Amino acid sequence: MMDRQAAETLLQTAVGNPNAHFRSGQWEAIDALVNHRRKLMVVQRTGWGKSSVYFISTRILRDRGAGLTVIISPLLALMRNQIEAANRLGIRAETINSTALPQMEWVDYRNPL
Repeated sequence: MMDRQAAETLLQTAVGNPNAHFRSGQWEAIDALVNHRRKLMVVQRTGWGKSSVYFISTRILRDRGAGLTVIISPLLALMRNQIEAANRLGIRAETINSTALPQMEWVDYRNPL
């Protein structure tokens, strides 16, 4: 079982702040995922810390031998921050997004050439 204090230490590492503490509901989500193996979808406003919940849970589960975690994020700026936080936790994280695609000639199917 992962306890709140150990998980909060991971939060502090992830955000790079030794004084960081969980927001209301974050520990409960992590506990549900890692200690009770529940399926979970967290719906909160931007900036609440959903990525921290997922990355901390991932770190704990990987330490227990689990595998891949997929996180879908709609904002490129958030993806960069998420990758940095994952790296601080020792999680190898990659991003797939439109900026990584080679420049392509896009076809407007409404007005074919």
